[in-house]
Amino acid sequence: MIGVKDNRQTLAFISAIDFLTGEVLISRYVAPSEEVIDWRSKITGITQDVMTSATISGAAFRDWREARENLWQFADSSTVFVGQSLNYDLEVLGICHNKIVDSAILTAEAVFPATGPTESLPRAWSLKAVAKSLLDLEIQSGDRAHSALEDTYAVRDVIIFCIRNPEQLKSWAELRQTEEGQKGKKSRRKSKAKRHPTTSSTQDIQHKTRVLKNEFEYDIDDDDEFCLSEYARNAGWPDGWDPWSD
Repeated sequence: MIGVKDNRQTLAFISAIDFLTGEVLISRYVAPSEEVIDWRSKITGITQDVMTSATISGAAFRDWREARENLWQFADSSTVFVGQSLNYDLEVLGICHNKIVDSAILTAEAVFPATGPTESLPRAWSLKAVAKSLLDLEIQSGDRAHSALEDTYAVRDVIIFCIRNPEQLKSWAELRQTEEGQKGKKSRRKSKAKRHPTTSSTQDIQHKTRVLKNEFEYDIDDDDEFCLSEYARNAGWPDGWDPWSD
């Protein structure tokens, strides 16, 4: 995907394979039909020059509509679309389809089985993370850009693995549940620490106060009339600013 105006995105490359056979059906550039704001070249590997060359040489569809027409040559309303976060792909292709298998949803539901059909999943894992942790498969490695075709095959591998190995998927999901639980505990501890400073954090604040007192010659301990707002003004801080806040 590449960025266009109004914070939208559009298609720049499309890859599609036959899920059962692995045959490549489409792997082709898609010329944008409107001004590109961000080519996202570090991720897509596509630049203005690359797209221009592909368009001139006939290696690109004229626009997303032509890409969609070609996709429908291999699919119809009964076809099951398979992918990762398919909602984004279908949106930019202007397709509404209710027969899908989404690897992002499949793996997230394994981690959060209690999530109801009308509820949002707490989170989903990237294709790269799932491929590595579930299959020990490296994709999108190093500094190189994403390969749409590589990602397409990775999605296929992930879903086939999940179908064939339900117990291993369950074990993977349990590990993710443990990780999420640990993150939740850590987050709650941080929140509690902010509400109830520990002795060490209080001492740290007192130390900072002493340092600032020495710098500006305020004797905080002996002056019952000391006011932090007065100190802040003398220190040159804007009104209302709390120097101890995050």
